Amino acid sequence: MTRWILLPVVCVISACGGGRDSSALMGDAEHISVAQERFAAPQWPILFSHAWSRNAQTSFQGDTPQDQGEFDHFGVKRDLERLGVTVYQPDKLAYASHETRGQLLYKKCAGTSVEEMLCRGGADTVVDGVYAATRDYCAKAENLAKHDFASAQMCQRELQFNIICHSQGCADSRYMLSAVTNEFSGLPMYRHVASWTSMAGANKGTAQADWVLELLAACVLPQCRSLVLDAAFAVDSFSQNQALVLHGSESVVALSRKYMLITTDMDCTPGQGQPCAPSFNQLYPLPEDPEHPIYYQTFSSQIDDITHPCYRGNRLFWEVVMRREGPNDGNISVDSQQFTTYGPGSTGAQSPVVARHITGYTSDSAQPHPGLNHMAYSSSAVPGMPDIDCADNTDESYRFSRLALYRNIVTELADWGY
Repeated sequence: MTRWILLPVVCVISACGGGRDSSALMGDAEHISVAQERFAAPQWPILFSHAWSRNAQTSFQGDTPQDQGEFDHFGVKRDLERLGVTVYQPDKLAYASHETRGQLLYKKCAGTSVEEMLCRGGADTVVDGVYAATRDYCAKAENLAKHDFASAQMCQRELQFNIICHSQGCADSRYMLSAVTNEFSGLPMYRHVASWTSMAGANKGTAQADWVLELLAACVLPQCRSLVLDAAFAVDSFSQNQALVLHGSESVVALSRKYMLITTDMDCTPGQGQPCAPSFNQLYPLPEDPEHPIYYQTFSSQIDDITHPCYRGNRLFWEVVMRREGPNDGNISVDSQQFTTYGPGSTGAQSPVVARHITGYTSDSAQPHPGLNHMAYSSSAVPGMPDIDCADNTDESYRFSRLALYRNIVTELADWGY
């Protein structure tokens, strides 16, 4: 059954198929304060996993415009912390494969080379990631008391996280869940995850990456490596992460539909007489363990009006993905975001996710909200946000707030016991 839920500032379609009931958050644009008054903090800390081409500082920003077109850095994190939520927002790399970023999401060490950051440099000083978050959380007496942990060591062995990921950050976190071992407990990392929430996740890759690789003729080189992208990303990586990244084009390869859906060996073509390596989705499905059930949900969105001033800059890639995959948010198709199956469209094994859809709120039924672009969850201006400057767009019938959206998501997790 498809259920429309009107939330303050956002409208959510929940196709839950027997999932949790979200009706406790029902409301309208006049009752934002009601949602804030009934805010609830979840049992377990939140772990944010940021998108491709971004760092922790420039991801999950708030609603307040700042200089140079950015919104307030760490805006969502600070808002949730102000309301009593423990939030960790690890800084990975802007450009790397899902596998590398997934390892960094778990543990990042000091250094400038990728090897040093992966804690392979000898003097391994841990500076970020789940490992560092676990040590920090379990060092606080109030957290031990909250969960009845008898010691910091017990906390480190049993601590859970609620993962909220965006874009490539979702593939990163999936790799961490499936392939990384928690050093405190010796268990797979998924055993330390209570819930996984994907925001416009690149869970099946994107035709945008395919188009870029084709445009640059990248696949004339082994594994579709692009020297042009490597050079450009090396400069930007050093600017963002103070990191010496020499193979940043692997991040675009990892986001291609071939890598995600067909084979991780970009030099192999199925059906030409040789077996190909499995795809990323075949290698790293969402763990399903009756002894440790995880709540998986995906939020998808799309641009409904590409002519809106806020979205004109998204037009090129929106058209590329529209031609090849259908409705999208300017970067990722709705099919990839929803992630209901592991293959293209409705093919492949069924995933365990609860698929949901989000658009902005409108108080005028004759003028639908133009939808959400890919970075709406992280850093972009969206119709209905206060004080935005999308070419003098001042339509007062629209409402959208990143802060309120994440408050509502976190409150749901709290209501469900996570």
